[in-house]
Amino acid sequence: MVKQAKNPGVDPRDLWLAGLGVVSLTRKQATSTYGTLVQEGTQFRDAAAKRIDALNKQARANLDEVKARVEAGIDPLLARATEAYGAVKSGIEARLSPVVAAISKKPAKAKSARKAAPAKKASAGKAVASRSTAAKKSVKKAGSAARGTVKKAA
Repeated sequence: MVKQAKNPGVDPRDLWLAGLGVVSLTRKQATSTYGTLVQEGTQFRDAAAKRIDALNKQARANLDEVKARVEAGIDPLLARATEAYGAVKSGIEARLSPVVAAISKKPAKAKSARKAAPAKKASAGKAVASRSTAAKKSVKKAGSAARGTVKKAA
């Protein structure tokens, strides 16, 4: 059995049609709202792009201004540094050119003589020095004797 609705004046068919009307109206509103949202998003994107471009141009202009200030401050310093470098370089070259010329004119000599070692102050130092001199002489003698043996064998 079918139960009757509590409100006898409401027809079930009318309720069905009202539901279809709600769905249809909601769909239309959603479509128009979607279109409106797309338009708003497009406008926002365009406005943001314009604002970003304006900020980019402003930043570039500020950068160019700062660059010009820095270059204006550095150029005189660079010129002074270059002048100072040139003066120092020419002074060093002028001082060293006679020395280099003197060195290049001397013939190359074989270094046969060694400089004498400075004398030791302490008596213990003299004893060590005499022992080392004696050791050097004995090594020298042994070396020359060994060379003589090698020469005889050859």
